[in-house]
Amino acid sequence: MNTNTPRADNDIAFRDLNKNGRLDPYEDPRQPIEARVDDLLAQMTLEEKAGLMFHTILEVDAGDETFSRPGRLNPFTTSEMVGGRLINHFNIHQTPPARETAAWHNRLQKLAEETRLGIPITLSSDPRHAFTRNIAVGMTTPSFSQWPEPIGLAATRDVALARQFADIARQEYLAIGIRVAL
Repeated sequence: MNTNTPRADNDIAFRDLNKNGRLDPYEDPRQPIEARVDDLLAQMTLEEKAGLMFHTILEVDAGDETFSRPGRLNPFTTSEMVGGRLINHFNIHQTPPARETAAWHNRLQKLAEETRLGIPITLSSDPRHAFTRNIAVGMTTPSFSQWPEPIGLAATRDVALARQFADIARQEYLAIGIRVAL
């Protein structure tokens, strides 16, 4: 959250994402989603809209406090991708332990707040609950629970078990900042 939290006319605290000192419709969670989206799109430049179209790989480097190191899979630094190239959607692969990944995610969102409109970053992931590490299909994450591969889970024919897995996976993803499961 921004260090100074402005207050709207009706004394509601809000995140001033575009730093203009007032509560815009896109910043107001009480507004209908369509109104928020329309307001945000009207404020975005063509470059910002184009940045939203990308969904590239971002390596989690918990030790890079300033997001200034390029990754092995991408020649650009995280700061350049977020602030310079205006990219907001990333797929993450390997992650450190959950606490470090969550802290990294929080720093990443602070970096996003520094952009002109403060649009949050969306992280996605391939499945993380497998026993095997196959970057094209799924991976194991030591901090997450391990479950049978999807075909194995389906073979149990146990709908309650599949729902339990989905709820646990959802909680584990959200804990480290993943909002999209691929």
